[in-house]
Amino acid sequence: MMVRSLKSSSDSEPCRFPLAGIVLTAVLLASVGCNSNPPTYPVQGTVEFANGRPVVVGVVECFSEEYKLNARGDIGPDGSFSLTTFSPDDGAVAGEHRCVVVQMVIGENINGHRPSTIGVVAPKYADYSTSGLTMVVSPDSPNEVTLVVRGIEKQPAPGAPHKH
Repeated sequence: MMVRSLKSSSDSEPCRFPLAGIVLTAVLLASVGCNSNPPTYPVQGTVEFANGRPVVVGVVECFSEEYKLNARGDIGPDGSFSLTTFSPDDGAVAGEHRCVVVQMVIGENINGHRPSTIGVVAPKYADYSTSGLTMVVSPDSPNEVTLVVRGIEKQPAPGAPHKH
């Protein structure tokens, strides 16, 4: 097998791609498909307890099994949220989503202190496998969702008898 080097027409040096050509090629290859995100549709909703009172703090996350994408939104003081997938408030992809409601609850380790359970969502709602919360996002109609959760059960006072 014979290997020839390419020669430029102006001199006897082998033809070399300049560094700029290589960089340009890499940028063009990397940009193919950059805007290939699936379409999203606005989703607004509220999170409330079974008694109708709003959940006033936390995050709603929704997962599309079809697209393997999460959408999330912070819960406002009135229980409202708006979902974001790629850019603020763009919504979620179409189809069925499993949902969770996540709250950061800080308990202090102080003797005799019992943190309040008022407004705290039961931990089962923070896990996709146990929350039971779902929603369907439609490209053809407004996507207004109400997620209903239960609160955490009150913790017994220190020294109180436990029910088994």
